[in-house]
Amino acid sequence: MKTIIVILVFFSSSVLAKNLYANEPELYSSITDNLPVVDNLNKVYMGDRMIEQRTGMYVECLTPKFSDKKKKLGGMILEIKQEEPLCKKEEGAKGYFPINYINGLQGTSEVDGGMLYEVRLKGKKEGKLKLCLVVPPLNAHCKKNLTSDDFYYETVFKSQKDSFQRVVEYAGKKDSIIKFIYSEFKDGMVRDAFMREFEIDLNEGNTVAYKGLIFEIIEADNATISYKVIRHFEN
Repeated sequence: MKTIIVILVFFSSSVLAKNLYANEPELYSSITDNLPVVDNLNKVYMGDRMIEQRTGMYVECLTPKFSDKKKKLGGMILEIKQEEPLCKKEEGAKGYFPINYINGLQGTSEVDGGMLYEVRLKGKKEGKLKLCLVVPPLNAHCKKNLTSDDFYYETVFKSQKDSFQRVVEYAGKKDSIIKFIYSEFKDGMVRDAFMREFEIDLNEGNTVAYKGLIFEIIEADNATISYKVIRHFEN
């Protein structure tokens, strides 16, 4: 049995973007950006991303507040998953696609051979919307009797295929020692050989310098850290 599932990958970074990005981003334009903004006061929890450098673009997305699935021709199951964004590939496009497809990462265990599947929101009247998942040439399934309240409309950052990304996470505090995890990613997948833990002793100062990145620790405990970025990674 073949199952088509809407999949979201590597979008925890979108939460960081919403909280820490200073200005409304330009859509569908490739950029390399750094989060958070220099000199802004920021606060995250242990395990959260503190600092990030990434390449990609912001796209318009539609996120269902519901789940729905249907068995179709040949035993294929078409499924929409709750809280997983579907995004446009380009400005003005009518259809929405899973982020994996937009990034060119079509082949997954659920989507054999990178089968194209598109989602369209149809109808304009309140209470007359329907969300249709289409797999050419024959299979389609629509969830009917929807309203605009059944969706989130949001802007999400998608990673550029083959792009290189760097992240620093907060790993906690013990006595005066504060720990961090540095990771490098490609295509949203962490490179195991490029994950490192590093630490500083607050008794020796509160400024952290690592791989060209410099940030200042304002306050920290084992649950949260407040900090300001002084200088980002070099592009």
